[in-house]
Amino acid sequence: MFSMFTRLYVGLVTGLALTVALFLFMGDEYMRKTEAGIFLSDGAYFVDQYIEQRGSPDSLYKKLTANGKQDFFIFDLTLLKNWDGSPPCLDCELLYRMQGVPVYLIDDSIYAAVFPLPNTSESLVFKEKRDFFSPDIDWDEDSEIIFVLTLLLTVVCSLGVMVYIPVRRLDRQIRQLTAAQQQFGSGELNTRVDLKQFSQPVKELAQGFNSMSEDIERRVRQTHIFTQAIPHEVRTPLSRIQLATDLARRTSGEMQAELHDDIERYVDVVTDLTSDIVMLSRLSVKNHSLSDSVETIELPLWCKSRMNYRGLEFAKLTVENELAYQSIHLQPTLGNLVLDNLLQNAKRYGESCVEVTIRSVEHFWIVDIEDDGPGIPEAMREEVFVPFSRLDKSRNADVKGFGLGLAIATSAARQLGWELSVGESHLGGARFTVLISAND
Repeated sequence: MFSMFTRLYVGLVTGLALTVALFLFMGDEYMRKTEAGIFLSDGAYFVDQYIEQRGSPDSLYKKLTANGKQDFFIFDLTLLKNWDGSPPCLDCELLYRMQGVPVYLIDDSIYAAVFPLPNTSESLVFKEKRDFFSPDIDWDEDSEIIFVLTLLLTVVCSLGVMVYIPVRRLDRQIRQLTAAQQQFGSGELNTRVDLKQFSQPVKELAQGFNSMSEDIERRVRQTHIFTQAIPHEVRTPLSRIQLATDLARRTSGEMQAELHDDIERYVDVVTDLTSDIVMLSRLSVKNHSLSDSVETIELPLWCKSRMNYRGLEFAKLTVENELAYQSIHLQPTLGNLVLDNLLQNAKRYGESCVEVTIRSVEHFWIVDIEDDGPGIPEAMREEVFVPFSRLDKSRNADVKGFGLGLAIATSAARQLGWELSVGESHLGGARFTVLISAND
């Protein structure tokens, strides 16, 4: 089976050959008509001279008048009486009718025309001489044919080389992309292509492959984390429920109420964990049930309402420039998931202070959520967005949550086309930044 490069190159060369053939055909027709026009002009000149000098003793056409035929160096003139419009010779083929004058072609190379003479019954046949216009020489000795063939061969070879280089480069790039795809399909999910080795339009395809690979790798990694972490996360509250149930059987009535409260609290922990897992699972794919209608809101007012909802009424809200007061378009359900989880994270880990700052930079709105907590080491700033991630590596279901909040915020932001990042706050803790495109 031929390779893609071979098929593409053969197709281009074939198209080039057909284009050249069409050009030659159309060019031949154009040149034929041009030659016929020039021939007709020459004939009209002779006719005008003959009419002007007819009957004059010094006429150049005495022989034509006397014998009805006269030869010149490159043309023959013949008088026809009562011409009926038929071809003037047996091998004459009507080619054009130009300016009312029929132009004939003889043996595909010699022109002839019949000019009716005014005020007479005669017509003048104007014909090229065969010996001058169609010499009997072989094609390989004809300088014009050799020139045209050489020019055509040069053009075809030049274009062939010019086409070969980009097509070969395109074939190499597609082979690289195909190899990367096969490598990725075999299970090496960290496979990426180097965009520097690609040019447009394949570079755009390579970028799409990298984005797709990253997305699939993230989803697979998330699935693996779920598989490993969910049993661990659920085991702790279930063990506590089992312990509380055993104790309730053995204790007096005064202690049972407290143990029942513990059981309810542990059940709530499992319920919250289940809700977070379901939400993260729904956000991991394009889910239209979460994509409600787009609303236009003022960014500071929205941030303040979410701060109040999360019990951060006294947190500091700063708007750095007037542009930040402009209205933005967002889907409230997804937007609330982003901001609520970041605010809840700041409230949970901050010791005494949480600040929210809104500013506008070029074509983006930026929302910074900062706290004065322990912060996040630089080496672990990517890991915090992974589900079930905890900086202390603890898997105990305590007040610090399950490590799903930031993963939910990241997935919701990705659905909105927003970007999340984490850095160091001037308060000493963590600073989470939401980058919102002004075009959204």
